[in-house]
Amino acid sequence: MTQLRNLIFKNGALYDGAISSSRMLCHIDDNKIYEGTANSSSHVLCTIKNGKIYKGTAISSSKQLGFVDDAKAYMGTAKSSSKVALTFKNGTIYSGNVATSSKALGSIKGAEYLDEPYLAAMVHFFVTPVFG
Repeated sequence: MTQLRNLIFKNGALYDGAISSSRMLCHIDDNKIYEGTANSSSHVLCTIKNGKIYKGTAISSSKQLGFVDDAKAYMGTAKSSSKVALTFKNGTIYSGNVATSSKALGSIKGAEYLDEPYLAAMVHFFVTPVFG
């Protein structure tokens, strides 16, 4: 796994380090995060729809990893019964429920305007598993 401080997001792709000399970890196309550089259904890590993060291409509650609501990424499918995995505040990603008392993971350079579900999925797949 890598660290957030090493990640750079540019032109819809996530890189591990300097763009000119590093490998592309994933890219976003049509609400899907693809591993590496190839667009093929076998390389789809997740699909994001309405703030929900689904494993692979299937959109069903049995494939839902988590969701983002009100600047928090939750594990599971229901806010009332799900644990908060990440909190987003001022461009910084925190592990846990409360930004002030949670561990700051940092931010992804260039991803300041990326929707939080995409950030949560990138953390889950490339930094530390947060959705179990």
